[in-house]
Amino acid sequence: MRKLPALLLACMLCLLFVCPSAGAARSGSGTLVSGDYEYTLQDNGTAVITRFTGNADVVVIPARLDGIPVSALGEKSFAWCPSLLDVTIPEGITSIGDYAFLYCTGLAAVFMPDSLTDIGRNPFTACSALADIIVSDDHPALLFEDGVLFSRQDYRLVTFTAARPDGPYSVPDGTRTIGASAFYSCRNLTALTMPESVSAIGQKAFGLCVSLQSVSLPDSVDFIGASAFFGCRGLREMSVPTSVTSIADRTFEDCTNLSELHLPKTVRSIGNRAFMNCSSLEAVDLPPRIREISRSTFTGCESLARITLPGRVTRIGDGAFLNCMNLESIDIPAGVRSIGRDAFSGCRCLREISLPPECGEIGTGAFRSCFALVSFRVPDSAETIPEEMFAGCTALAQVYIPSGVRSIGSHAFLACEQLTEIVIPDSVRSIGSQAFFGCLNLARVSLPDPPADIHPDAFEGCERLAGTIPDLVP
Repeated sequence: MRKLPALLLACMLCLLFVCPSAGAARSGSGTLVSGDYEYTLQDNGTAVITRFTGNADVVVIPARLDGIPVSALGEKSFAWCPSLLDVTIPEGITSIGDYAFLYCTGLAAVFMPDSLTDIGRNPFTACSALADIIVSDDHPALLFEDGVLFSRQDYRLVTFTAARPDGPYSVPDGTRTIGASAFYSCRNLTALTMPESVSAIGQKAFGLCVSLQSVSLPDSVDFIGASAFFGCRGLREMSVPTSVTSIADRTFEDCTNLSELHLPKTVRSIGNRAFMNCSSLEAVDLPPRIREISRSTFTGCESLARITLPGRVTRIGDGAFLNCMNLESIDIPAGVRSIGRDAFSGCRCLREISLPPECGEIGTGAFRSCFALVSFRVPDSAETIPEEMFAGCTALAQVYIPSGVRSIGSHAFLACEQLTEIVIPDSVRSIGSQAFFGCLNLARVSLPDPPADIHPDAFEGCERLAGTIPDLVP
């Protein structure tokens, strides 16, 4: 009988060592709660703070939570805490995750311990009041100099504090990487030069630096991350180094004053929305190795009047030239096989465009609201005229539809007011709702034989066909 109490005592001792302190409450998904902190346990028995829920203005982060040593601040763990003014990170913490203090707009000072060796993507992104990051002079992993935080481990510029005086900045020699979001939303930066030691620029590195007017990129740079210069509205000229082979998604999106762009022949791909809303860009010569114009690459480039597409291009993506209002003509390479949805929609000045015969895939609304387009030949390989393909093309007077086309989509020729005659080949088997709605001057229509499936309102609003419409629809 004496063995039973001894056995129970042993079990209780095991539970004390295995389970967290009784003061910790569980928040689901393995998350523990201690006061204003949520945390998880790592395999080594230390805690990672995943979220701060308090509203204090001065915070000394605890070295232990419920008796468990804290070793890391997780990704976005203190993000969007506008009340924070001053933070002390204790000794023992070795890692700070990506964007840990994102948009802590009141944060002015942070103390960083010597134990800290791993620092993620700019933990202080968009901390617009940050002026002082306190780091010891002999810190083994970090350096804070002239209002800029560097990582000694990977020679990376981590944080450019927004409280620095307005003006230019020269990145120190020896820096290898401009970290992700390093200068994000720094309205005080007007010009930047980089040494030859820099080889990479991280994503969003200069995003929303609205005062940045000039950037000198050395030839050593071979990588520019997504959205690197997003929203740099003051930037007027950009020469991409010859070592760069790819322009990532949204790299120069919303650079509304960018008027001169020089892309080297080494560039092989350009990502989605790379130059979206670059409304001052007037002319672009694309490098010869480009094979695809990606989705929304030049959407909203209102001033773009001339662009040269390389002969290797096989696809023009959705919205690639959407609302390029000054584009009057464009030569489509013979190898193009696909035109995406809204690819040229809203190109109000586009007067002429010729697609190769083998371009069989055309997306919805591809030429919608091209007000100046006068004539068009549908490619021989096309099997359908998609919905709204020419909707609102008020000057369109001539269209050739080849014998391989099997369907005409809804609103395909909506409000094509200058269209007077249309020959629909015998191959067409269906004509969608309001396909020719509002074609006020359409006087003659040649319908397929045998009769196609024509929607009852396909020719609604075609005033000059008013007396014959009942005969047109079987």
